[in-house]
Amino acid sequence: MAKLDNIIVVGLFWGDEGKAKIIDYLSKAVEIIIRFQGGANAGHSVEIDGKRYVLHQVPTGILRPEKQCIMGAGTVINLQSLIEELHTLESQGIEWRGRLSIDPRAHIVLPYHKQIEKIFESHHKIGTTIRGIGPAYSDKALRIGIRIGELSLGIPQIEKKLDQWIKNVGVLYSQYYNFEFQSPRIVAKDLMESMQFLGNIVIDKTMYLDEIARTKGGILAEGAQGTMLSINWGTYPYVTSSETIAGGSAESLCMDLRLFDRIVGVSKAFCTRVGMGAFPTEGDENTQRKLRGSGEKDTDEFGATTGRPRRCGWLDGVVLKNSSRINGIDELALTKLDVLSGINPIKLAVEYKSLRFNIPSLHSELENVEPIYENFEGFNGNITEIRNWEDIPKNAKLYIRRIQELSGSPVKFIGVGPDREDIITI
Repeated sequence: MAKLDNIIVVGLFWGDEGKAKIIDYLSKAVEIIIRFQGGANAGHSVEIDGKRYVLHQVPTGILRPEKQCIMGAGTVINLQSLIEELHTLESQGIEWRGRLSIDPRAHIVLPYHKQIEKIFESHHKIGTTIRGIGPAYSDKALRIGIRIGELSLGIPQIEKKLDQWIKNVGVLYSQYYNFEFQSPRIVAKDLMESMQFLGNIVIDKTMYLDEIARTKGGILAEGAQGTMLSINWGTYPYVTSSETIAGGSAESLCMDLRLFDRIVGVSKAFCTRVGMGAFPTEGDENTQRKLRGSGEKDTDEFGATTGRPRRCGWLDGVVLKNSSRINGIDELALTKLDVLSGINPIKLAVEYKSLRFNIPSLHSELENVEPIYENFEGFNGNITEIRNWEDIPKNAKLYIRRIQELSGSPVKFIGVGPDREDIITI
C-alpha cells in the first residue's frame, strides 16, 4: 500500500480563512488529525448537508468517522468547555470516545486565567475572546502552569499547586484589583470531575506518531488562527499567544518537520479580521457590508466563537506572499470565492506604497501603509454547483491566476459554497 501524505494546514491571514472546510476535505485521505496549538479561542465550522458543526478545541477530523484525533502538546485545554463541546457533538450523532486523545504535556486553562484576561482586556484592549488563552500560555512560559497529565497525581497535589499559584501570582491581582479567586480546593475538585467524564483520554502518542509518519503516513496537523496572529510574526501586540505558522506544528507534535509532505495554506478570496489591529485593505462601509453579509446565514462574516461581526476588506497580496514564504506553502486553498459573485470591480492589493520592506515589524508602520490595488472585472451568477476549473467564470479565473502569481504557490482547492462538498479540486 502506498504511503499517505503527511500534511500541515495553516491559515495565511488573521484566522477565519475557512481552514475547517479544507481540513475536513483533506481528512478523507489521512488517518490522524492533530490540533497543534491554540485553545477554545478558535472557531472551526463545517457545514454538512445543511447542518453546521462548530468546533473550538476538538480537531476538525472528528467529523469523519473512524479518524483518530489528538490535541497536541502546544494546545491549552479548557476542560469544562471541552466537555460542553463533546456533549454537543454527541447530540449531533458524532461519536468521540475511543477516537480523541490529549497529549499529557498540554496545559490547562484554569478559571483563574479567564478572570485575568477579563482584567487585562478592561485595561489594555486587544480584542481577545476572553477565553483565558493568553494567561494560560503566560503561566506555561513562567513555568507555573499545570499540564493535563499532572491531574493523574490526584486532588491533593493539584490543590497544592493551585494554592501555590494563588500565593505567588493570584495575590498580586487580588491586592491590585481587589479581586478574589475561586478556592483551589473547588477548582481541583472540578478538574478531577471533568477527567472522570473524559476517561482515559490523556495518552502520550509522540513515538507512535513518529513511527506512523515515517511508515504509513496519513497525519494531518491542524492549525488554529492564522499566520498574521502568530506571536512572533503577526501584528504584535494584536496577536494570539501561540505560534500559528507551519513550524509550530513540529514544536507541538514533537515531530521532524521534514516528515511532512505538503503544507497547505488557506486564504479567503477576500480578507477578514476580528478584534483590534492593523488591517491595510479594510474596506469602506459599503464594501464591508457586501463582503460580510447580513448575519442571516451561518456562513456570513460573524465570529463562530464570539459572534462579533468581522472586519472585511480586499485580499492583501502582500500579506499573502509573506505568509506563503514563511510557511513554505506548497499548495493554496482559496475559500469563499462565491461571496465575490456580483461585486464589481474586485480589488486585489499587490504592494504597499513607499515601503522598503513588505511587512514591517512595527505595528504602527503597518497601520499606516497605503495599499496599491489592481482592479479585476467581476463575475456574476451562482457558482456553488461548479466542480471543475473549466466551468469557473473567465473573470474569476483571471483573479485566481493573479493570486497564484503573488503567492508563488498553485491554487489546488477552491471553495465555492458553504457545504463540505462545495469545493473545486485542481
